Amino acid sequence: MSSWGNHKLLRNKRDSFISRPNKLKKGGGNIPEAKKLPTRTLQLAMVGLFIVAVLIMAAMAPWGEGLGPSYSPGRIGLTYVVVIVGYLLPGLIAIYLFSKKPEWVAPPGRYVAGTTYKLYSTYALTGAAILGAVYAVSGLPTGVNIDLPALIAGFGATYFGPHVMLPAFFLGFFVRWAIGGAAWLPVPLLGPAVALLDSTIWVIGAYIFWSLTRTPRYEKATGGTRAAYFLLALISMIVVWNFGFIVWYAFVGNPLPAFIAYATFAYSTWIPTGVVFIILGTIIGHSTYTARAAPPKKRA
Repeated sequence: MSSWGNHKLLRNKRDSFISRPNKLKKGGGNIPEAKKLPTRTLQLAMVGLFIVAVLIMAAMAPWGEGLGPSYSPGRIGLTYVVVIVGYLLPGLIAIYLFSKKPEWVAPPGRYVAGTTYKLYSTYALTGAAILGAVYAVSGLPTGVNIDLPALIAGFGATYFGPHVMLPAFFLGFFVRWAIGGAAWLPVPLLGPAVALLDSTIWVIGAYIFWSLTRTPRYEKATGGTRAAYFLLALISMIVVWNFGFIVWYAFVGNPLPAFIAYATFAYSTWIPTGVVFIILGTIIGHSTYTARAAPPKKRA
């Protein structure tokens, strides 16, 4: 088919989430492809920002009494700093890297090679709205230490990707808070920090998961090798989630004795339920995405 014929076909098949193919300008000016971007450098920057946040935390010694009692203004201020530097900024880099993979940005089963896709398309925004609403309502059982939002997180991260998780969980947290699903917040001033934390946890977790399971290497793998990639991706998301709430939230927010008491409570109540729900949500999200993204001849 000629290039004009191909362009006409894509124009006729236009969807709200698909833009026209890139046109190369004379003398250059084309949008760089993902392989031309300094992906490894940006990934190292993500790690570097996380390390900087850990160093800032260590310098402030939150385990002592210098920052005041639990969730004092000083501790809340430090929470904002480490969440922004250690999770939000790396998360924004992750979304940028994700956006340079059109096969990831495209809705599952709708990818057409050579086509650019809007990161925040109608599809992505609709998914974020629905996911955020379900997440908000699912937060109600946290009053009895059942972390049902983790089920929504595992599904959303593996089905939609990091760019959807940021608005869905950030805005969704405020809805959840308003309807009584965040009664456990110790002070209102901490609310926006927790909204940032809960959303960026899944931005980073989703990017790691997609980087390990949505690649040619994973697609070519079979049996135990493919299972190992999946388990590594799943465990990585759980680690990012645990670190966020146990370290950025609880460890920074409390002197050491109070932190030990909180961690003991968390690991004997809501964290085990969260782990189970993350596993279930990930299995459901990943299998649903894989089924929908498969070429027609491979679909059941």
